[in-house]
Amino acid sequence: MPLSRTLRLAVRFSLREMRGGLSGFLIFLACIALGVAAIGGVNSVARSITAGVANQGQTLLGGDLRFEINQRDASQAERSFLDGLGTVSRTASMRSMARLADGSDQALVEAKAVDHAYPLYGTLETEPALSKQELFGEEFGVFGAAAPDLLFERLHVKIGDRLKLGTATFELRARLVAEPDAVSDGFGFAPRLMISTDGLAATGLIQPGSLVENAYKIRLPADADEARLKGIQDQAATDFPEAGWSIRTRSNAAPALSSNIERFSQFLTLVGLTALVVGGVGVANAVRAYLDGKRGVIATFKSLGASGGFVFAVYLVQILIIAALGIVLG
Repeated sequence: MPLSRTLRLAVRFSLREMRGGLSGFLIFLACIALGVAAIGGVNSVARSITAGVANQGQTLLGGDLRFEINQRDASQAERSFLDGLGTVSRTASMRSMARLADGSDQALVEAKAVDHAYPLYGTLETEPALSKQELFGEEFGVFGAAAPDLLFERLHVKIGDRLKLGTATFELRARLVAEPDAVSDGFGFAPRLMISTDGLAATGLIQPGSLVENAYKIRLPADADEARLKGIQDQAATDFPEAGWSIRTRSNAAPALSSNIERFSQFLTLVGLTALVVGGVGVANAVRAYLDGKRGVIATFKSLGASGGFVFAVYLVQILIIAALGIVLG
């Protein structure tokens, strides 16, 4: 009998047998569906998170481009180059000890100084909601500051209390609720203390060799595409080869977060594959039990002259159909 005719007959007999129900294949079906669902779900969630990060790249980065320089400010030539690209916002970050005004307690903080243009994208949320002048402005030699609940709890302070940072005094005027570009600043080891750049300058902490990270975030014109971003990076590398700055774009706003998402996705995919392999034991047992129940049917096929290859094809087709159904359900 030609192979094509054998396969057609095998499919017909398989479908006829399957009309009797899939009770013998329920475990098989469940193992396949759950394994595929686990792997597909992990990949789907990872893609969704990655797409979300990419769509919010400008907000997470704080601009279309970010130039970061450690332990120094941009030179006049470098700043002129940055100013020529678009709207620039400068932030400066460093670790220091914040002390209560009476010196009775202190805590390590991640001080972040922002300028009047911050943030270029997104919204800085505080409680109560204040303008930047009300939040960070100087009044009688005292600068304003905002901090998250963690710092309030750690130092047992409330809004209106004062802290010392370096030689400057700061008044806690609001609680920091949301910082739009926090992800791009990387992992912090201490609570945030947000102040103004003028306030940071008044602390006296900026000295030669101070571990301060200066970030210049740029908002480009609305029509700037990825080719424009790449061109700016190349130009910066060519015009300022000794600058030592690191450059990130909105398409790579949070590389550490993206890397963690990728590793987490790989781990969960491995877990899903392991579950699928373990489920293979259940699949094998289900197929064996099903075929054991079909011994009488197989014997009938053989007594009517069916070849071993034909019988094998009949049940192989059934298994493939059930596997395909399990994949679709998963």
